[in-house]
Amino acid sequence: MTSTEEHELNALVQLFESRSFARLVAAGKKYTKKYPHNGSGWNLLALGYKNLGNIPEAIDIYQFLVREVPKSAMFLSNLGNTYMLIGRISEGIHCYEQALELEPNLINAIEALGLAYLEIGHKDKAISSFKRVISIDNNHQKSLYYLGNVYLTMNRYQDAADLFQQTSFGFSKSHHLECLYRLGQKGLFYQKYNKLSASGAANPLMASVVSHASVRFGVPDDNPFCSSAFDHIYVGRIEESDGFNDGLSKKLIDFHHGNKNDFRNQELLTNGKQSSGNLFLLKEDFAQELKKVVEKKIEQYRALFSNSRQGFLTLWPQNYELIGWLVSIESGGHLDPHIHKEGWLSGSFYLNMPESSGKDSGNIAFSLHGANYPTDGKYYKQKVVDVNQRDICMFPSSLFHSTIPFESEEERISFAFDVKPIN
Repeated sequence: MTSTEEHELNALVQLFESRSFARLVAAGKKYTKKYPHNGSGWNLLALGYKNLGNIPEAIDIYQFLVREVPKSAMFLSNLGNTYMLIGRISEGIHCYEQALELEPNLINAIEALGLAYLEIGHKDKAISSFKRVISIDNNHQKSLYYLGNVYLTMNRYQDAADLFQQTSFGFSKSHHLECLYRLGQKGLFYQKYNKLSASGAANPLMASVVSHASVRFGVPDDNPFCSSAFDHIYVGRIEESDGFNDGLSKKLIDFHHGNKNDFRNQELLTNGKQSSGNLFLLKEDFAQELKKVVEKKIEQYRALFSNSRQGFLTLWPQNYELIGWLVSIESGGHLDPHIHKEGWLSGSFYLNMPESSGKDSGNIAFSLHGANYPTDGKYYKQKVVDVNQRDICMFPSSLFHSTIPFESEEERISFAFDVKPIN
């Protein structure tokens, strides 16, 4: 590589690190035309496309790179990462496995493989992957965090707490707070919470735990994310005049029914299916038109609550992405109470709602209680919101929500979404 070629490559790296992805794509196209045999240049161009949401272009480049440089574990791993974004889990796993045959200690591929196993419900394999990363690098922040999260789902709260104390990645401090709460360490729980709150932290997970504790212990809820979540539930309509017609709705439902990708393992869902990946990254017209409508509805929500002093509105993230997925539930099914810890504002758009078979059947229910948190026998109120076909419901991501079981020959089909902050 000549000094000029290397200098221009470093300029692409700087654009990537500064998150100037549109400029990266423009510069990357020129670079790869000038230096067509430089794999690093192609890789950076693909990363630019991926971060701009142009997944087909990114996949095309990575597939080209894998063909041209079949012994590159990095290119295989990056192709796997891109497949995962749109729910092609089996193909992603295949890429990671191929990458690890070439480079057994490639940490990024091992860790990504663990996350992929979680998507399809193979916890034992995921645990092995994260432990393998930690055996290579005992201070690897992400795998410590991911392993802690798996232990949380297995009710291994002390093991999870020990891991969360070793990492500062993601919501590790909030998860440590959650572990203390579950372990009944009230004094230490509030000590850690006060310190975390004083640091300026505000996120849905911390808020949900503290709001739950406020009822359980009979103390004021002063969490900085949202302490009046019930007052910030909104239900509106998406009409054809909003830009999303019945034809697009049918295409979205047909896509779900004919899904060639893997459905995501969802332990909270009974008698239903959840799509994997981010459907907003699809280039199909139904996905892009729905994205435009949802973006408008989010701005309407913010305008409606413009006088609110709740943190999730006053601290609205400067940079965020929209994550969307489909959930279909058949007769007798339901979705257990949960929050969206990585969201900020969450919502659902109802594509098909069966005729009611009883009071509140199929509706969405909100509560401050969920995740099997200890209650000490205290009463947690529930608010059931009536939703109909083409309704859109939006709410703070810290609020536990669930679906009420129903009996019908029709499916209940909804499109769920999150506003997810980009750090």
